[in-house]
Amino acid sequence: MKLKPGDKVIKKEKTWIPNDFDNWGRGIGIGIVVEPPFELENNEVDVIWPAGRCFETVDQLIKVDLADHG
Repeated sequence: MKLKPGDKVIKKEKTWIPNDFDNWGRGIGIGIVVEPPFELENNEVDVIWPAGRCFETVDQLIKVDLADHG
């Protein structure tokens, strides 16, 4: 799956790998993919979650269409 800046994402429960950033809200709610401050690996994106920003691997995310969730 290819994600680009502006795409909205949620965490994919089946493949989500928790880390210390989950304590402040990583993966909670709907995140927005943003342009990273430097080049990332092909399977990584920079996501702003409601509680903060974190790098994520694409396989841990599901792209959402807010029209389907409104």
